[in-house]
Amino acid sequence: MKPAAVVFGWAGFNAILAAIMFAYGETLQFIGLYAAGVVLTVLVGLSVLLATKRSSGPHWRLPAGSRSAGLLGLAAILFGLGFVFTHWISYLALFPLLLAAFTFNRERLRAGTVPVPTEVRSSPVVPRPRSEHPVLERAARVTTVAVAGARILSALRQGRRRS
Repeated sequence: MKPAAVVFGWAGFNAILAAIMFAYGETLQFIGLYAAGVVLTVLVGLSVLLATKRSSGPHWRLPAGSRSAGLLGLAAILFGLGFVFTHWISYLALFPLLLAAFTFNRERLRAGTVPVPTEVRSSPVVPRPRSEHPVLERAARVTTVAVAGARILSALRQGRRRS
């Protein structure tokens, strides 16, 4: 399934819910806020659609994990809290925003750098290495099971006193 179809489906479902609110007699302010959320979801869908298109031009060198994305999220949260509480909290969003701008350039690969393949296998099931002495390992396992069984049987015997 295409990612943009998922986001547009989500927006369509929310648009249906906004239309149902008319039947329940909700206020226009409430329906308008819900419709604004639908419009934002459609905008996110458009950005996903544009981001997933294949381009023949040069590709951007983007990081796999990004500290700057977390800092941008923190800046967005602080900016949003400024609307809820007071405007001076929005000014605090400037610091993570500037820090994100400075760290973003360091997170990208340099031009011409080719990532080296790693030695980690992608298979979740890694076979156990072959032992040098399989007979001794099997004897040790059998002895361990026999001793554990004997202890369990001796503990189950009736009339045994514990000291």
